[in-house]
Amino acid sequence: MGTTSEGIMESVDKFSKVMKKYNIWHHIDACVSGIALFSTKYRYLTSSFKHANSITIDCHKCLNLNQQCSVLLIQEGDLLSDCSRVTAPYLFHKDSEYDVANRSFQCGRRADGFKLWFCDQLDDLDAQATLIYDRNARFKKIIADDPRFENVEKDSMTHCCFKLVSAQEGENHEIMNALLKEGIYIEYHRDYFKAVAVNNDIDEDSFKSIIERIFAVHERLSQK
Repeated sequence: MGTTSEGIMESVDKFSKVMKKYNIWHHIDACVSGIALFSTKYRYLTSSFKHANSITIDCHKCLNLNQQCSVLLIQEGDLLSDCSRVTAPYLFHKDSEYDVANRSFQCGRRADGFKLWFCDQLDDLDAQATLIYDRNARFKKIIADDPRFENVEKDSMTHCCFKLVSAQEGENHEIMNALLKEGIYIEYHRDYFKAVAVNNDIDEDSFKSIIERIFAVHERLSQK
């Protein structure tokens, strides 16, 4: 379902047809962008999920939940029992809707499900997921409106990947080292920077300040 590094969502419809034709288990790794499933506004992006046999979403990555909180969704729920069940009476009680030890990989009944439910009651996961997608769209518009920068991955839903138009090869590393001395960190790759819009304290003004610092360091380096 795209990539973790760029947060891109891709249609998997063409793959699902091949998987179904040859009876191959179809798993979607939606660890980052899959949070759209929680958003009423952006849920349409997950329409291809219905074709999968299983889906994973890492809620601790983009919904600001404490680690570890991953969701594994399976079309045929009984398969979890068939794959994970072991005979250990001293560990497990009679299986019920509350005791899911025989239906989980952890087998220690870790309360990831309760954590997800509890956070939804407190913070509303629909609003949180929508906020992250909306914030990323605003960040990308800031880049699009600034002629000094350019969006790199336009289909990225949770990451703002951008580059300096006039940057020289390998310059990002020097810029990042200079910014670190100022107490600013932004992830970068060889030819572009990446901002992941999950921190609620980073608003548009903060983002504009960061890209201004990037450009200022770039100009200073260019004058050497």
